Amino acid sequence: MTLADFVYDPLAPGFQESLVPIYRTLRDHFPVYRSRRGGWYALSRFDDVLRAAHDVTTFSNVVAEAQLFLPMMIYMDPPRHPALRALLSKAFTPRRIAGLEPRIRSVVTALIDSFIGLGRCEFVHDFATLLPSIVVGELIGVPATHLEEFRYWTERFLTGTADENREAAAQIYRVFTGLLQARRAVPADDLMSALIQAEIDGTHLTDEELLGFCFLLILGGNDTTTSLLGNGIELLARHPDQRARLIADPSLVPAAIEEMLRIAAPTQALPRTATRDVSLHGQTIPAGSRVMLVYGAANLDEREFPDPDRFQIDRPIARHLAFGHGAHFCLGAPLARLEARVAFEELLRRLPDYELQAEPVRLRSHWARAFETLPLRLSPGI
Repeated sequence: MTLADFVYDPLAPGFQESLVPIYRTLRDHFPVYRSRRGGWYALSRFDDVLRAAHDVTTFSNVVAEAQLFLPMMIYMDPPRHPALRALLSKAFTPRRIAGLEPRIRSVVTALIDSFIGLGRCEFVHDFATLLPSIVVGELIGVPATHLEEFRYWTERFLTGTADENREAAAQIYRVFTGLLQARRAVPADDLMSALIQAEIDGTHLTDEELLGFCFLLILGGNDTTTSLLGNGIELLARHPDQRARLIADPSLVPAAIEEMLRIAAPTQALPRTATRDVSLHGQTIPAGSRVMLVYGAANLDEREFPDPDRFQIDRPIARHLAFGHGAHFCLGAPLARLEARVAFEELLRRLPDYELQAEPVRLRSHWARAFETLPLRLSPGI
């Protein structure tokens, strides 16, 4: 096989449907892939991606996209990144996240109630996008009247071009500018108020940093959990034996969620910038090159996971890369896991016999694994 025979392009027609064999080809034949269009590189083996995620000195998070947006932690290196991360981590303590469970369960119950009697639902827009937007919106302090707008721009961001991403970001910044002004005038018990009042080395965050924080929180808080829920419900629909085990033993739900994350990571790839020449697998990645860390391919690497393409809800998983790894490990991972656990507990209890009503439609995205539509036929249980 030569490079001329193979192209790794997440936006190519059929890519999402052929993802498993494409990733296998990447890992086996092109572990250091060089694109013929743009000259960027991609790493796809588990150990290579893991090492790169931890080596922020060599693989910098300062990438071209950073120029499109206001300052965000995801595009920062030390020393600013750890300082901002430490600040935000105070809002995601285990105790605070655990305290959200009753509210999450009430939202899940209300959403199921809204469509259970209809005998059908379009799972993405009737449930998967609504749950995280409500939960993270309340955590940040976003009024319910703005949630639909944020959901719209988040979806646009997942599938958009650079110009469309810039427009989506501008609209989100616009709304948050007004919300932050309101919080300055009347503080509340929410994350926006806490960020306004916070200091790093005696200095408050700049307006741009505040907007960047809020943008990252609303985007990450929405899309990751939405994708996890959609991917998970589809996997269980196609694996009735695994679903039956979960229904019989709900204590397996947390382990099942880790397997959902592994086999269908919501974030399939993220970019880095090589700060020096890197020699790997007989190739050299020149300093300054864009390098994609393909988490989705790494999570299906047989070098790390036996029989990796099989969906197995009780698979022993010591580690995976669905939430990244190292200094940039997703701060919202505990919240996403909690939302997913509660959601699958209630969905499987009340809708144990749901079926795919039609073939789901995948989003075409540079980096996400998600559904555009996911129609379900419902047979209520309890």
